[in-house]
Amino acid sequence: MLTAIVFIAILMTAVLVHELAHYINARSVGVSVRAFSIGMGPVIWRRQWRGTEWRLSLLPLGGYVDLPGMAATADEDGTLRHPNEGMATRSLPQKLWVLSGGVIANYVLGVFLLAGAVTLEPGFRELLGGAPTEIHGAQVVTVGEGSLAESVGSREGDVLLRVNGVRDPTPAEVVETLGTADALRLELAGTTGQVREIELAWPPAGTPPGERALLGIQLAPLSVEPIAYGDALAESAAFGVRMLPEMVVAFVRGFGSALTGATNEDVAGPVGMVSMVGQAAQVGVAPVLLLAALINFSLGVFNLLPIPGLDGGRMLLATVVAVRGRPFRPGQEEAFHFIGIMAVLALIVLITVQELGGLLGG
Repeated sequence: MLTAIVFIAILMTAVLVHELAHYINARSVGVSVRAFSIGMGPVIWRRQWRGTEWRLSLLPLGGYVDLPGMAATADEDGTLRHPNEGMATRSLPQKLWVLSGGVIANYVLGVFLLAGAVTLEPGFRELLGGAPTEIHGAQVVTVGEGSLAESVGSREGDVLLRVNGVRDPTPAEVVETLGTADALRLELAGTTGQVREIELAWPPAGTPPGERALLGIQLAPLSVEPIAYGDALAESAAFGVRMLPEMVVAFVRGFGSALTGATNEDVAGPVGMVSMVGQAAQVGVAPVLLLAALINFSLGVFNLLPIPGLDGGRMLLATVVAVRGRPFRPGQEEAFHFIGIMAVLALIVLITVQELGGLLGG
């Protein structure tokens, strides 16, 4: 239940911000908005305000804004004609401003969410490629059942004061020491403050040659240097820009894998997203914010792809019309968008089927 609530909250917040940006940008260039809907399908609530019908629809799977001038109009005899209102009467820069609003909004929301995640969990800072996170000390958070650490009396909550002469080691320094030591001397402080020393032969007897010896504990930093929200915002903004080409390549690879039936590790469908949200929700707020940020970045980049029906495809066709100096035949552009949307939906269904197959097979 928690997973479903968190997933819907992340998705619908991203959709709300995306569509609201289209609405604001349209109004800023004098284009009215006939309807604004959160959700798809049957309308379960509606209200008229400022010339727009605000709707809440049954299926929490997306949303839309209904802008005049986006599609051909039909005469009484069924003849299609070019629209002569709204978006159809605006210049190319104005059209691009309206159409790019959702992408920009998802990027901005992603930046704020990512900065929040990094502020709450400074360890995430290294994911952004920013300044290294300053950490101090190491504390035992898990002791494996039947492990060597358990047999010598290590307990959850122990603080490592010294490892082979390294005072107040970080988790990374502990791992490095374990990889090179020929004997192990530990000094630990328990939760009651009692200090004890442990000496071990290392690697333990019976460790197969070439295999890594395991002590059987999981460590976490004792303290992490905090990061100011302003610094996190700047690094998150740079991260979002830097990830743009990588996300485009990942979408292309993911779609190719879906079409060929190859293993898909680049694009997650609904099943994969729900699974990731469930795992993040079990850990804490910071991982949920991190995942929500990545979903917003992904939604923005996906909508920017030059596929008819998506914002990027509409921007491409609007640019083509402006360059050629004349519009497509009435109804032709709508046909392009319909084909594009059907292709995208087919890919989503295909990815979902493959995810379900992997889940059931696993």
